[in-house]
Amino acid sequence: MVAGAAAALAGVRIGLASPLRDAAFILLGVQTGAAVDWKTVERAIHWPLSTALLCLTVAAVTILCTAYYRRMHGWDRATAFFASLPGALSLVVLLAGETGADLRRVAIAQCIRLFLLVAAIPAPIELTVTVPPVSGLAPIENVGALAIVFLAAGALGFLLERLRFPAGLFIGPMLAAAALSLWGTASGTLPDFLLVPGNIVLGLMIAVRFRGFTLAEIGQSLGQGTLGFLIALAVAAAGAAAAGAVTGLPLALTLLAFAPGALEAMTVIAFALNYDPAYVGSHHL
Repeated sequence: MVAGAAAALAGVRIGLASPLRDAAFILLGVQTGAAVDWKTVERAIHWPLSTALLCLTVAAVTILCTAYYRRMHGWDRATAFFASLPGALSLVVLLAGETGADLRRVAIAQCIRLFLLVAAIPAPIELTVTVPPVSGLAPIENVGALAIVFLAAGALGFLLERLRFPAGLFIGPMLAAAALSLWGTASGTLPDFLLVPGNIVLGLMIAVRFRGFTLAEIGQSLGQGTLGFLIALAVAAAGAAAAGAVTGLPLALTLLAFAPGALEAMTVIAFALNYDPAYVGSHHL
């Protein structure tokens, strides 16, 4: 992510082929879904209350960040609002374009927040959690089972994408893999020779969003975007702490779920840190 963003801002014409991006989405969705087991289903009893708190948190993030951009920097209402909405960058920019908002300001603010979020979230969790959780997931070694999972995942992913479902190529494979995991077809982790390229592509997906911006533009907006990110993160952390208090779930887990944006990245980070990716993914969805 860092290397790609640096290249883009240096003027290198970087890009990401659509089939490669689609394959990475499917792979990461399968990884998340394959980690679901019946214990995950049992833990889901805590999710409705947690989701209700998340809704309040998202509203608070949007209201406070909108007020910040309007009062501190004089942005118009539409630009400030769409720059403040957490997550779904492509959809946010599309909707913003229909309102007369300043798309470059919206895109830069959202890109800065996404970059800082992915770069900043894992470190404090790793530093503050003294005893990391153990996933207990074994690698899936049955090639036939993997083939079945990926065929079902690809089919459902492209179907949801065709139906314009948000993040369909990620959510479809996640649902298909979760169902097959609960059925007993294939449950566990994917091999590293699949996961490592998938995570590299995910980092590049974030990096290519910096195409077309100049270093001057980013430098001018960095202070504004960083403070907006810190406001959003502080509100999200408060919501995550409340959710942890009422559900008994670990703060690190709720923080990943309440993080303001980056569905795919936060879900994969949850998996990498051995936290429940289904909980994180469902909240971001």
